[in-house]
This record gives sequence, C-alpha cells and structure tokens, in this order.
Amino acid sequence: MVFTVFAMKLIVDGYGVFVGIKNGMILIRGDEEREIPVGNVEQVVITTKGVSISSAFLRIAFKNNLDVIVLDSNGSPLGRFMPFMKKANVKVRKEQYKAQEDERGAFLARSFARGKIMNQYYLLKSIAKNRKRKDVLELCYGIKERAERVSEFNTPERIIQEEAKAAEMYWEGIAEFYEFEGRKKRYDNPTDPLNVMLNYGYSVLMSYVWLALELTCLDVYAGFLHAENPKRPALVVDLMEEFRQPVVDRAVFRVRNAEVKDGKLSAKTRRELMLEIQRRLNTKVTFENRKLPIEYHMYLQARRIERFLLGKGRYSPFILR
Repeated sequence: MVFTVFAMKLIVDGYGVFVGIKNGMILIRGDEEREIPVGNVEQVVITTKGVSISSAFLRIAFKNNLDVIVLDSNGSPLGRFMPFMKKANVKVRKEQYKAQEDERGAFLARSFARGKIMNQYYLLKSIAKNRKRKDVLELCYGIKERAERVSEFNTPERIIQEEAKAAEMYWEGIAEFYEFEGRKKRYDNPTDPLNVMLNYGYSVLMSYVWLALELTCLDVYAGFLHAENPKRPALVVDLMEEFRQPVVDRAVFRVRNAEVKDGKLSAKTRRELMLEIQRRLNTKVTFENRKLPIEYHMYLQARRIERFLLGKGRYSPFILR
C-alpha cells in the first residue's frame, strides 16, 4: 500500500505517488489508483519523499480547510500548506508574552510537567499491575512524588529538573518490560527499535500538537516550560508533554517485530507505527467530563491555554488514568 485512510486522515507513504483531483474527488495514483471524496478527508500527511501534488489538489484543499502536512524521514514536521489568510488576535499574544514573566506562566509550566509525569505514572503502573511486578510499583510511587513536588517550584529550570528525575524512573521501569538501550534521543543516534520508534513517534506527535496550536492565536515559539529557540517551537514542545504517553508510548508498545536499518525505521514499521498513533489519536477518552477522541482533547487543550491567558477559563493538564 502507498497510502492509508484512517479516521478522516489520508497518510501518503509511497514513493512516486501522485495526489491530484479527478471528477471533483481526491485522486491517489501509485501502484494502484483510488478516488476519495473530499468530504471524507480532514488532513493529508505525506511521510516520504517522491510524492507529487497537483495545484488543483491544493486549491481544493485550501477551499475546504483541508490540512496538508509534510514530514521528513524522521517523522518531524517540515511544513504545512495553509491558506494565505490566517486569523489573528493581538491581545492573546500580548497576554502570552506578559505571562512568561508572571505567575500564569509558572502555573502553565507546572501544569505541562505535572501532566507528563502523571501520565508516566499511570501508564507504568498499569503495565506493572498487569505483569504483577510489585517492585516496579515502587518506582511508580516515586514518579508520583515527583509530580507532587513540581507544584513547589516557580522556575522552568527547577521544574524541568524534577521532570527529568521522574522520566529517569519511568524509563527504568519500562526497561523491565521492553528491551532497549535506555532512553536515547535522536542526537544520541540510537539503533534499538524502541528508541527509534519513540523518536519517530514524538516527531509525528509534534506535527499534530503544532497544528492544534496554529488553529489558535497563540505564538507557538513563546513557551513557558521550555527555553525559546528559533529552531524549535517552545509552546508546541510544552503542550506535547501531556500527550507523549497517552499517544506515542502506548502506540509504540503495541508494535511488534519492528525493523530498523541504519538507525531508521523500515517502511513497513513506519506504516504500522503511524497507524497505531492514529488509533490512539482516535481513541475516545473522558477528560473534563467530555468523552472525545484524544486528538480533539489536544485541540481543546490548545484553546484552553488561550482562554486561560485571557482570564476566561482555567487550565488543567491532560492526564489519562
């Protein structure tokens, strides 16, 4: 297969595929040809090079608010096709920049970190209980203590230190159930399948969180927990923290017989992982008394940040128990 349609997303992952328009429908042509109604697709994700897109398709995409996202070979978002006009609200950004220097910013930083730590706690606890490993449960309680300690700090540096200690315990626990070299990020050049899948999955997750924030009036480069960097959207990385375990980790742990060559996933493994991530994003869970797909909660969290900064609502981190 050179493409997959899942939960109103068209994932194109075949070299030499053409995406165009035929009879008012999206045309996908590769080793097979298929026409898809425009109304059946909300987003097109291109995960490989060698894909051709017609201007007719882009016109239809713009008119129907259909997002087109391009990822690099590591799963990182390279770009997004979007209409020329984008809504703006100067007041939101002014409040966002002010909040970086006041208690609102510190509160959001603590919320993002606490959300990540508690999601680590609940996921590891669930695995340990299913495998009947009481020794790993002790690690879980240590992780939970770190989440409670986060509320004591007001600086991003100190909050990140606690988050890092919790992460160390989390990955120590995960290593009891899954074979890998210990958590290694992309710049560490890991070769084991679990780390390569995690890094790829987190990059894919970034593209979805980035889109959720782009649909607000927030500045994606002005964060509260992570340091500003012109090459990294700090607010995207902030909000991502709440969704790493609920989306990516749970998806990665379901992939079996992953194939890695020269530090990169095979096309087969990449496709399988993308489908698992889509399943997680489409999984309905209850948060804030609303049962919705996780992806919808992601969009709502982005809007809640906006409303919180304007003094129109509260903010609670997304935690999946």
